Amino acid sequence: MPEAGSLAPATSAARRLPTDDEIQRILSSQPKGLEPQTPFHNFSITALIGYVAGAAMVFTGLSSQGKTADQHSAQAVNVAGGFAVICLASICRHTKRLSSKKES
Repeated sequence: MPEAGSLAPATSAARRLPTDDEIQRILSSQPKGLEPQTPFHNFSITALIGYVAGAAMVFTGLSSQGKTADQHSAQAVNVAGGFAVICLASICRHTKRLSSKKES
């Protein structure tokens, strides 16, 4: 007779063997981690918009010829804001990549 702290042996009712159909389905399925990845599996429209907007802001800031102090300030805001938007877009894309890894 087993002691109170030990595990009792598994009974046949608690343990079920898979059927032949289940075995064949498991063998024919491909694990999610090994599924072929498309080039756009981590594609994020939000990140793409961020990259385009950030690049436009940086380009606008660098190409403007400011003569007054206000124009120089606007130029600096455009360049700094553009780089900030590009960084946020990278964070967005990285977050999407991490969330898709948790699902698989």
